[in-house]
Amino acid sequence: MKDGIRQAGRRQSRERAGFFAPWILARLLRSPSTAMVRIRGLVGFLALVMVSILAALKVSSGATPGSWSEPVDISVTMNRVDSTDRSNLMVCLVDAAGRVQCHPKAGVLVWGTSGQGHAVCPGADERIRPRCDGSPSCRFASVAAPAGSFGLLVLRLVPPAFGAPRHDVLDAAVFTRSTDDDHAQESRLIQASLQALAQCVAPSGGRIAERPVPILTRQACERATCRLGESSVTLSSGLSRTAQQP
Repeated sequence: MKDGIRQAGRRQSRERAGFFAPWILARLLRSPSTAMVRIRGLVGFLALVMVSILAALKVSSGATPGSWSEPVDISVTMNRVDSTDRSNLMVCLVDAAGRVQCHPKAGVLVWGTSGQGHAVCPGADERIRPRCDGSPSCRFASVAAPAGSFGLLVLRLVPPAFGAPRHDVLDAAVFTRSTDDDHAQESRLIQASLQALAQCVAPSGGRIAERPVPILTRQACERATCRLGESSVTLSSGLSRTAQQP
């Protein structure tokens, strides 16, 4: 009796599979273009997820590139202070290879850009604590920087709304050892990376893409304060400060 029930159950399962399989196949054959669009969309979504996972792993490691061997003090001051806004500042450094390091209150955010104008910035849609809470001036002491040219992005941190980033991009600039032709290509790569990063991390990032990113010599901004658009920046070597630490 039990064997008969089991055999009947298997027959019903095969009949259901035989009924649904042609129906699903017919749906796909009837609209192959729709099926291909859905498949391509799924593949693109999975690729984006994989990139985000790899970037998140990179963020968690916090590893500094070996070529970023020079500690630099970066002092940022707002040119205009609005009493209604809190100037929660953060800076991001970018090298010619598209590697990015940002400096919030604690730790380092390791993001990245590609030569195709894309950027990966996981965590930008979360609340990021500033190093100098609410101050219109902030000194980012002894941050790792490339020995050669690098890009600087100045951000005003704003809490997210409904899971969307609202940070404000204040300024971007390329700092180079020399403005000769040998460094021109490197500067253009850094400019493109800054524009991609700005659009990734903030809704206002498009403003950076609409105007040329200035190229400044590091020596000029070490001797005096360099006024950008909404902020002013001063660079100084962090070697002497680091050497004084026990």
